[in-house]
Amino acid sequence: MKIFQNISIVLLIFLGAVACANGTKKNNSFQESVQTQKSDDDVSTAVNHTAFDKLLQANVSNKGSVDYKAFVKDKTALENYIVSLTKVDARKLSKNEAIAFWINAYNALTIDQIVRNYPVASITKIAGGKVWDQPLPFKFQGKTLTLNDIEKKILLSGDLFDGRIHFAVNCAALSCPTLSNKAFTGANVQEMLTKNTKATLANPDFNRITEKNASISKLFDWYKADFVKAEGSVVKFINRYSTTKISNQTKITYLDYNWSLNGK
Repeated sequence: MKIFQNISIVLLIFLGAVACANGTKKNNSFQESVQTQKSDDDVSTAVNHTAFDKLLQANVSNKGSVDYKAFVKDKTALENYIVSLTKVDARKLSKNEAIAFWINAYNALTIDQIVRNYPVASITKIAGGKVWDQPLPFKFQGKTLTLNDIEKKILLSGDLFDGRIHFAVNCAALSCPTLSNKAFTGANVQEMLTKNTKATLANPDFNRITEKNASISKLFDWYKADFVKAEGSVVKFINRYSTTKISNQTKITYLDYNWSLNGK
C-alpha cells in the first residue's frame, strides 16, 4: 500500500511539472515568439539579403537620399524580397543574423509604405500619422505586425536589444539617421551598427556637439531610456561613439525633427 502511495505522489509531482511547463509556454511574451532563440554559434544560411542590397545600392545615395520614384518602378522586386523574409523563421537565426533580419525588414517595410502611398511629402501623412501602428500587409511567422512591433517589441526588447539600432532603422524622414545603401547581414551587422552610430553623431545635420554645448537629435530625448539601458546615460552613450566628448555639465538641447521625406 505504501508503495502505491509513493507512486501516486511521484505521479502527481510529474503531472504538476507538465502543467507548469504548459502554462509557461502559453505565457511566452510577444518577443519570445518572434525573436532569435539561438546563440551566435548557431550559423544559418536561410536568409539572403542580396536582393535588398541591390535595391539599396541602385536607389539610395551614399548620403542616404532615397529615390522613391525608382523604388516605385522596382516595387515588385521590393515586395518579393519582403515576401522572402516572411518565409524565414527568425527564431532559428543567430543573434547577429536576427538583428540584421529585423533591421532590413523594418527598412524594407518602411520603403514599401512610401511606395504604396507615393507621391507623399512625409511618412506622417500616411494612415493619419499612425503608420507605425498600422498592421503591415505581410505576416511574419503567421503574425500580423506593425512597424512599432518590429522596432520596439522585437529589436529594442529582449535578447536583440542594442542602443545602436536607433541609428540603423530608418523612418523615411530627413531627421532620421541616414538609410544605409547596403543591406545588413549577420556578418556585417556589428560593424555597420557602430559605423552608422558614429557617422550620425559626427554629422551636423543630426547632432552638433561641442564640449560646452550639444544640440542633439530628438531621438536621444524620445528614447532616453534605451540609451540609459545601453550605456548608463545619454552622455555615456554619446561619449562612447562621438569623437567630441561631453560631460554632465554640457548644456544639452534637442534639434527640431524634420519629418519631410528623405528622398528626391
